[in-house]
Amino acid sequence: LPYEYLTPLQAAVGVVQKNLRPTIPKHTNPKLAELLERCWQQDPAVRPDFSEIIEILQQIAKEVGDDGEDRRKDKSSGGFLSALRRGHH
Repeated sequence: LPYEYLTPLQAAVGVVQKNLRPTIPKHTNPKLAELLERCWQQDPAVRPDFSEIIEILQQIAKEVGDDGEDRRKDKSSGGFLSALRRGHH
């Protein structure tokens, strides 16, 4: 967990006052990394809405494919992307 050394209140203050964000692992799918960064924007008007988020995640899930070859080294998102491919959202 990012910032497990902080209390939830400290983490919230860090996000609001210092733009604190977790580091995106270097092997993260580039489109997913871009989506995360857009969701973390300070200005809410710049953030994607949920319909756009779902569309982007479904596109990434299709590109990744069932064989997992493009899933990179991190398997933690596999379950989530698999659920998107099955249409559970």
